[in-house]
Amino acid sequence: MAIIGGGVQGLVILDALIGAGYSCALVTEGDVGAGQTLHSHGLLNTGFGMSDPALPRAAVEIVYPFFRDRGIELSDAWIVLPMPEFPALTTLPPTNLPVGFSPAFSETALQLPARSFNKLRMMETLTRDLQDRIIRGSVLGFRGRQPVEAVQVQPAGSSTAIEVQSRVVVVAAGCGSKRLLRELVGVTSQTEMIKHRLVHMVCLRAQARALPATSVVALPLALLVAAHQDSEGVTWYVTPMEMGGPSFDDVPNDAAADVYPEMLARACSALLALYPALADTDGLVVGQYAGYRQDIGDMPAQRMCEVVEGSVNVIAALPSGLVAPWLNATDALGLVRGLAEPGGTPTPLPAGGHGVRVGRAVEDRPGFVWTPWDEWVQSLPQTGSPTPG
Repeated sequence: MAIIGGGVQGLVILDALIGAGYSCALVTEGDVGAGQTLHSHGLLNTGFGMSDPALPRAAVEIVYPFFRDRGIELSDAWIVLPMPEFPALTTLPPTNLPVGFSPAFSETALQLPARSFNKLRMMETLTRDLQDRIIRGSVLGFRGRQPVEAVQVQPAGSSTAIEVQSRVVVVAAGCGSKRLLRELVGVTSQTEMIKHRLVHMVCLRAQARALPATSVVALPLALLVAAHQDSEGVTWYVTPMEMGGPSFDDVPNDAAADVYPEMLARACSALLALYPALADTDGLVVGQYAGYRQDIGDMPAQRMCEVVEGSVNVIAALPSGLVAPWLNATDALGLVRGLAEPGGTPTPLPAGGHGVRVGRAVEDRPGFVWTPWDEWVQSLPQTGSPTPG
């Protein structure tokens, strides 16, 4: 089996297929997780009770045990501030907002059964366990079309291309999936369902005593705050939420995008409405970046894991948000079993594991700048709304 894509989706599928007895290779063009996976806020989002009810069940039955078995800790201090449009949330238990949050939301705060995780730790653990089945290199092309018989790969640092024989090809290449599928099978109804939309992230960091490690889905403010605490302090990953919006096809494989200052100004305004104490938080620093998320259709929580139209052995598995990677891994295993039997001793992969490393989280990469809160606020436009595209 050949899996194309070194994000969380590709690694979870690789893990599932190897566990079922298949000989597999995963091809990643760059550092593992360096695209959409490490752009994320490290939240196992189950749809906040607003979408598919299967998502919370899958989290409890599939995803949480997956993390526990690998020694990856999950935290669960999540609060949702609801809106009347989502009556399903009213069944959640009430909770209290910590000091510093606006009293205007205190009476409506509910406890949300969501979990957070250390995104970098997850990728390091998965990569360590699967490293010898990972090839770092570029996909040059394919041999055969009906079916695809092999993936042609140029390993990084090598002048000699290799072929990865494959009875099944799984495309889980994040923002590169749409382009790759079009190359393989052309434009289909499936490829046209794949949408890339902008996501902005504002990172705030302070000492633990200065900033609470509380994660909040503030629906009235269209704001998501994912809090992570470590030995050095607390980091808030803040996302101004948008449903739908413009879609882009010409996106880079690393999912990086330009930042729109107007969107940062919107996030700042919503943050101050949610947590007015930010203005007086000692040592608070801020940074920001933007990237692309992948949607299937016009709303989040939709996923695709199916044999691609115009092929007999190419499976598309995306996107990598919510709990989709684990649900897709289950579905992918079922599809692969219908196409090929497991068996045989896995042979060593040419270049397997060579140069394979986990990427840095965006906020740890060169070029990311932490700015004091007051300076950051002064740099923002005073009014306006984002107009990407």
